[in-house]
Amino acid sequence: MRYYEIEIIIDEITPCLRDNRNNTYVDTTYDKIEHITSVTASQMQKYEKWNFDWSDPDLNDCSIYALYVEGSKQTQGLIACREYKNKNQTKGYIEVALAEANPKNVGLGGRYKGVGAHLFSIASRLSLDLGYDGYVTFISKTDLVQHYSKELHAEVLFGSNMQINPEASKRLVDIYDKKAREMYNEK
Repeated sequence: MRYYEIEIIIDEITPCLRDNRNNTYVDTTYDKIEHITSVTASQMQKYEKWNFDWSDPDLNDCSIYALYVEGSKQTQGLIACREYKNKNQTKGYIEVALAEANPKNVGLGGRYKGVGAHLFSIASRLSLDLGYDGYVTFISKTDLVQHYSKELHAEVLFGSNMQINPEASKRLVDIYDKKAREMYNEK
C-alpha cells in the first residue's frame, strides 16, 4: 500500500469557501464518490492539471469525497479517507490518505479560498459520525508539519505522522459544517 504525504496548503480558515474574485462567501456541499476511473483521472490531470492520479489502486480501500460550491458540480477539492478500527472493533480513527484542491484554487490567484481546511473538516465529520470522537491522522510532507500544527491544530505523533484530536476536529466541523453553523445561528 502506497502512503501519500499530504501537501495541501491551508490558505484560510473560512466559514465555507471564500470567492477570491469578489470576496464573498459561498456555501458548499460534498458527496462521496464511488470510484474515479483511470480515464476520468487522466482527463483531470490533462485538462485541469490535477497533480495526483485519483484512480490509483492504493485508494481502492478509501472513501473519496468531492467538495462542491452549492449549486455546482465542478469539483473544488477531493479527499480520500480510510477507516481504521482496533482489534475489538470498538474504537478507531480516520486516516486522510490523500487530499488535493482543484488546481484552479491554488495560489494567490486561486478562485476559492478555504478548500484545504474544508477537506479536513469532511474527514473530521466522518470520524465524528462513525463514533471515533474526531480522531483523524495523516502523513504530512516534512516541510508542512508546522503549517498543519498552526492551521489545523494537528499534533505530531512521530516523524511527519500527524493527528487531529477531537477538540480540533470539532472546531473544524463547527466552522465548515453548514448544519452546525445553522444550529449556532439559531441560538
